[in-house]
Amino acid sequence: MATVMAGTTTLVAHKSSFAFPNQQLGSSSKPSRACIQKEFLGLPCRGGVSRSLGSVQKKKLQQLDSAPGKKVSAMAGVGADLKEYFVSLEQKTDTSKETVLEFYVHEVRIGPGTTVMLNAGTGHHELKLPGYGSMFVFDNDVREGGSRDSKLVGRERGHGSITDEKFKEGLQLMSKITFNEDSQFGPGSLTFSGNVGGAVAPYELIVLGGTGSFRGAKGYAIVENCPPHPPAYSFHWRVHLSH
Repeated sequence: MATVMAGTTTLVAHKSSFAFPNQQLGSSSKPSRACIQKEFLGLPCRGGVSRSLGSVQKKKLQQLDSAPGKKVSAMAGVGADLKEYFVSLEQKTDTSKETVLEFYVHEVRIGPGTTVMLNAGTGHHELKLPGYGSMFVFDNDVREGGSRDSKLVGRERGHGSITDEKFKEGLQLMSKITFNEDSQFGPGSLTFSGNVGGAVAPYELIVLGGTGSFRGAKGYAIVENCPPHPPAYSFHWRVHLSH
């Protein structure tokens, strides 16, 4: 298992010392921090203090998005506090991580120990005759390696259907992989959505979420076909998670 780090941005608001157009000079009333943040973004402040950026200032703020390296120079005239605020946006704190999981999903399509079944639609109960509208259910082994005798680390259960008439995109599935408590991945589960078995491989799936060790996870999976040994088939999964 490999682990790398990814960054997230922490926004820090600073107290303003400039006067808003409708704020009386010398007044003890000061805009709130939330109000200042909204003003920087050109949004109205509900606290009774409002400031509309002029067209020149808005143009300068747009330049900040397209050319981050020019933030300080582009903000001349917007105010010292605005400069301090936007400079603070560049300060980043590393609080999330990316984890890469690798394992193999094994399925048996016919005979004893069958793990996938065509249960509805075209070619009902006959895996050799799937077509547009066919629906499958599966309960596959998840193992450490490509061999069927490698360590069992979990199960992949779900359903899928053929949703394009020419079958070029393969099977559109909803899949949940639950890892054993004693595996290096668990305890926990991950849920995926996407297409597999189409004309173009490898296949990319979306990670919809997770439970247990993977609570709050998001990311994607790259799935590749392994050399088949009918009626057994296996697939190499490489899952990239941010959590």
